[in-house]
Amino acid sequence: MAQQDFRAASMNKRPAMNEMPPAASFHIDHFPVGGDRVFVIAEIGNNHNGSLERARQLVDAAREAGADCVKFQLRNHQMLYRPRMEGESEDLGVEYIQDLLARMELSAEEHRALRAYVAQQELLYLATPWDEASVDLLATFAPPAIKIASADLVNPSLIRKAAALGLPLLLSTGMSFAPEICQAVALLRTLDVPFALLHCNSAYPAPEDDIQLRYLIRLREIHSIVGYSGHERGIAISLGAVALGAKIIERHLTLDRGMEGPDHLASLEPREFRALVEGIRQLERALPWRTNADGSGRELSQGELLNRENLGKSVVAARAIAKGEVFATDALTIRSPGQGLPPYRLPELLGKTARRAFRTGDFLFASDLAGDGAATGRDAETSVFHFSFPIRWGVPVRYHDFRRYRKRIAPDLFEFHLSYRDLALDPRPFLEETPATRLVLHAPELFEGSELLDLAAQDPNLRQRSIANLQRVADAAKIIAEFFPAAADVLIVANVGGFSADAPLPLEERAEGYRRFYAACAEIDFGHAELIPQNMAPFPWHFGGQRHQNLFMMPEDLAREAQTHHLRYCLDLSHLCLTCHHFGLSFQDALQTLLPHTAHLHLADAKGNNGEGIDMGTGDIDWQATWAQIRTRPEISFIPEIWQGHKDHGAGFWQALEFLAGIEHEQEKNDVQ
Repeated sequence: MAQQDFRAASMNKRPAMNEMPPAASFHIDHFPVGGDRVFVIAEIGNNHNGSLERARQLVDAAREAGADCVKFQLRNHQMLYRPRMEGESEDLGVEYIQDLLARMELSAEEHRALRAYVAQQELLYLATPWDEASVDLLATFAPPAIKIASADLVNPSLIRKAAALGLPLLLSTGMSFAPEICQAVALLRTLDVPFALLHCNSAYPAPEDDIQLRYLIRLREIHSIVGYSGHERGIAISLGAVALGAKIIERHLTLDRGMEGPDHLASLEPREFRALVEGIRQLERALPWRTNADGSGRELSQGELLNRENLGKSVVAARAIAKGEVFATDALTIRSPGQGLPPYRLPELLGKTARRAFRTGDFLFASDLAGDGAATGRDAETSVFHFSFPIRWGVPVRYHDFRRYRKRIAPDLFEFHLSYRDLALDPRPFLEETPATRLVLHAPELFEGSELLDLAAQDPNLRQRSIANLQRVADAAKIIAEFFPAAADVLIVANVGGFSADAPLPLEERAEGYRRFYAACAEIDFGHAELIPQNMAPFPWHFGGQRHQNLFMMPEDLAREAQTHHLRYCLDLSHLCLTCHHFGLSFQDALQTLLPHTAHLHLADAKGNNGEGIDMGTGDIDWQATWAQIRTRPEISFIPEIWQGHKDHGAGFWQALEFLAGIEHEQEKNDVQ
């Protein structure tokens, strides 16, 4: 392509998006570029000021800051700069830069040694060749990609030379007019190499008013994989680039911004670079848009679902409503909490016939919309369910609904989910004798004063209050057990604490947390009950927001503590799935490790890092493989722990149990065969 092709200044036509087919993502070594993960380049350039030792220090700083690769610059001054006649001089600025760079560059052999050092630090080595001779030198280093500086976006000869190596190209677009960028892209598409365009303002430092960050959006119309090479002060604009779709971030790194050299003032010091990388990784988690299973376009997070229940509103009965009565305006009202039919659906009820009787304040549910005695399959309120599993099963209950469930099912156990208010009640009036062979109590997580149970708390006063609160649960267990004469054991499930608000605890502090937990348990009289700690997810949701979990989370930690202290667990498979997803572990391997240390299971599906307690079969758990492991452990029991499964008269629980019954039926057939 002739040089004049780049000077089509009149070519201001914006190419239509269908003229610019999206580029596939590509890899730089083993790093995918163009997906959800941002590729972070620490541009060392000449900030080593000609010192190989300082260059190594900068590599170390880049590694500690979390960069994916480090980048340098290669120049062959004889090939790069024009010859000058005797007595001739360049403009002052050019002369200054030439002299400065000549003093601050490393030799080819020093670059070769640096390339080896970078590999030892498990980083990638990239470089920007400023001339064709430097491309040849760089080729001997076997780099995984080549960076083309802004100054050479309009240099088709250098672009062709670099592309001939068959490596991905990263091209900065600073100092270039829009038609020049389009012409460079047209050339690149003929060269059959993957590439990315980096938005850039080539001033050092770049004034914020001149950065024009939204031009990233235009670059994405021209080519789908874009990034940002920043020379501004601070990290906010680089983070904004990620939010606008940058898949590569390149920032200069220096040990000291006050050093002599052309790039130091526009560079980040190690602490700032680390903050940038941490911010990018946070944005990576925050940016993906998750669509609901129904295609409505927005998936609610666990925290939102929690607050939708706690803070939202529902349609409730404004007065007693008789079965067969037609719903009228005066019979319905809107009240908190948001556990029933959402308010916007109230008009759908009007004119329909009540299929059941309502007390004042009763929630209405989707099943009540059928009305008029329509056949809707099994009645969620009154149906009797029969289930049979090779291990003991049950459902979660509260005091107030125990007898209602007792009439509809004959489980092997009931799991009482207690609130701190329940602990102030005498449970006897709510109970009746049952033949269940196991009794399980789930201790409250939250107690008076919005205080979470934490037997491992660093604060000794909080720890003592947690001990007293769990003692109240143990005392309630003694009373409830009177109504379970056939129960061979009484289990107390508890989320025992060990969390932190702002960041995970260091490993040595976690060991101390376990020590505090065991010391706290020694102060509690459990009677005949057995405390079975529940495994937790990395980011559990408690009232008030997300925490970092530190204890009873990692499968290897759970197995170690069980073996050392003869513990058994309530293994929550949703929590385990979230943990395995977050840390890249095998769920089935973790399950195999932990089932021998498990007394009781909470069964629900999970998705990603935050989709907890969802319906079975809608998440990441392979239930065929999972149930195949569980069904062979007769000492274990389970309940379905579906998020808000109790709503609509336990509809979520019945659906989960029927799902498992279907899997059991299939596996029984396989056993026979």
